[in-house]
Amino acid sequence: MRTSLIAGLFAVAAVAFTGCLSVEQLNRPDPNANANANAFGDGMGGAGLGIDPNAAGIDPNDPNAGAYGDDNFENRTRIMDHGLETLYFTFDSYVLPEEERAKAEDAAMYLINNPSYVMIIEGHCDERGSNEYNLSLSEQRACTVRDYILAFGVDASRLQTRAFGEEKLATTGTTDYDHGLNRRAEFVPYK
Repeated sequence: MRTSLIAGLFAVAAVAFTGCLSVEQLNRPDPNANANANAFGDGMGGAGLGIDPNAAGIDPNDPNAGAYGDDNFENRTRIMDHGLETLYFTFDSYVLPEEERAKAEDAAMYLINNPSYVMIIEGHCDERGSNEYNLSLSEQRACTVRDYILAFGVDASRLQTRAFGEEKLATTGTTDYDHGLNRRAEFVPYK
């Protein structure tokens, strides 16, 4: 039962994940293909699924559309003492490391236990690589975490992602440890 539940969660995350990628990204080879296949099962990158990410949106006839206010979460009150831990990624990867998944699960439970709250997931990179590549990678990191949280049943309208690339470094050091602190996703809840 537990195995089928986990497999189901990954399947939902795999389908939801494609909504965060552009058509160009879906058609380009995935540099993390082997790691993604190992972590999430084949198809996590979205290539070949035939899903148009631009077709997703809010249905104006949906009675729940806009249930959490306007689209700008920053108009709400930011919660500073939420207790959610920063989640870290390995070099040049947007695969959610197994040892970091509990942090995403904590964020999902936080939202489940606070049904009026919303959250922005911020993706970040270290300064290695071009600005364009780092923005794309940080977006993929934020989307991976978002989709993992959605698999717990959190309403998609309660989550947003932001990609910062290398714009907001946690540290300016140049050691491997420093780079590791910059490869992260941060949880920013609002009430």
